[in-house]
Amino acid sequence: MGIFMRLINYTEDKRLHDYSLVSATLALLFLALFLLLKKEWSIHSSTKFPIVGIESPGYFGLVKAREKYISDAFHIVKNGYHKYRGKNFVVTAHSYDKIILTSDQINELSNAPDDTVSFSHFLAEVMQGPYTGMDRFLGTNYLAEVVRIKLTKSLGTIKEAIIEEVRFSLDTELLGCTTDEWRSVEIFILILRTVARTSGRVFVGLPLCRNEDWLAVSMAFTGDLFMAIEKLERIPKPIRPFYTWIFNSTKLISLHRKKAQTLLGPVIRERLEEERLAKENGSAYKKPSDMLQWLTDLVEPRHKNTKDLSELQLFASVASIHTTSLSFLNVLYDLAAHQECVQPIREEIEAVISANNGIIDRAALHKMTKTDSFFKESTRGQIDVLSFGRKILKNVTLSDGTPLKQGTLVSAPAAMFSSDPDLLEDPETFDGFRWYKKSLEAESRAAHNSNWTTTSAHHLTFGHGKHACPGRFFVTEELKILLTFIILQYDIKYPEGESRPATIKYGEAIYPDTTRKLLFKKLPGPKKFSFL
Repeated sequence: MGIFMRLINYTEDKRLHDYSLVSATLALLFLALFLLLKKEWSIHSSTKFPIVGIESPGYFGLVKAREKYISDAFHIVKNGYHKYRGKNFVVTAHSYDKIILTSDQINELSNAPDDTVSFSHFLAEVMQGPYTGMDRFLGTNYLAEVVRIKLTKSLGTIKEAIIEEVRFSLDTELLGCTTDEWRSVEIFILILRTVARTSGRVFVGLPLCRNEDWLAVSMAFTGDLFMAIEKLERIPKPIRPFYTWIFNSTKLISLHRKKAQTLLGPVIRERLEEERLAKENGSAYKKPSDMLQWLTDLVEPRHKNTKDLSELQLFASVASIHTTSLSFLNVLYDLAAHQECVQPIREEIEAVISANNGIIDRAALHKMTKTDSFFKESTRGQIDVLSFGRKILKNVTLSDGTPLKQGTLVSAPAAMFSSDPDLLEDPETFDGFRWYKKSLEAESRAAHNSNWTTTSAHHLTFGHGKHACPGRFFVTEELKILLTFIILQYDIKYPEGESRPATIKYGEAIYPDTTRKLLFKKLPGPKKFSFL
């Protein structure tokens, strides 16, 4: 009996020992996870700068501030900008912290070496590159080089293709619009499809740019990409890989990639084969003049394949279609709201083209100064709260003594510069010809600085410095052509009782309401120019 009781006691002791061991192991795991999450949710890089948006002290106050930043970044940045005017401060979000720069610091960093201050590494981090694939070509700079070297220099020769595609798209999307009555138009859908077609004409050429499947992929990829990014940002870094694997959070963008390969694959393979045969036969291969071909010529041999070239086309769509479409939506909303600007712009466009023998070319587009002013005013502070994002790859000390540690993310308060009365007279008032009037008052060099494409430390719609948007010249000419087609053929207005919709602010994004409609009516009389 005694032996039996000792056996029972031993068994119970062993169970208690096992339970204690399991409990201790679980406690250690939870403690480790807590410490990892605490580290993740703490400030990533210790700085001497104040953190804005924190309303209560302690760890949980910091977590709450990061959650609030998702919905109210605009006001958090605005409060910090005015509270610490001319000084640095930090904004904190779930996935990153950013030091907000002063204008002098922006100028200093604008042309810094890429191995020290990196735009591409910044994008890869904030766009969740390891999970979304947006870091796949990190360090190659393919798209920027193609846009800067080939696209911008080819704007004169591809002009007819852009004009043809704008005409085709508007004729398709506004079919049935007459001079007799106003037609209600889902304006963002019209703009998005037109920009996607026009950009596609330059990026992948005919007939793919008009293929509905390609249009769907090129338009949807960006939206689904940013939805995936938003979900991933909320997940702490230590468990992000498991979350992505368990919930397959990038499934949609993976499907878009496969679809892009299916659509572009035959085109890419045919071109590569034609080039190979021409080389074998010693004959000249007449290369298409589009971005797909320019990228094919530029990329390293390891990237000269269907998968990578298709991926680069999707990345080009991310950079060009949605932001361009939202910018133009702002322009049409403002034109409909400020009818007093419509006729002066219409008259300017007619006069410039008439003086150019009825032809739209780069010189004519450059002379549309009132039009340019309207674009610049309409997009002023209307796209993003922050701009000029960079990642510090090596420790830097700025000329004012500010230390920036390796791994730090920095940005500029673009929307605040655009609405600061110390930098701009009466910024709360929309003045479509503000920049046109400034150019008349200024000397020639300063007048040039009023152009929409000209960047500065205070005008960051297109960024600033050597990484200012290289496609801005293409975008401005594309949108001026699109506006020319619309304003010379249609009147636009809001439906009865409606006015310009309020701008939406969510996280660091600022964008117009994409759900509203505008009324279109065709202008009477014959077309004024043969290209219409």
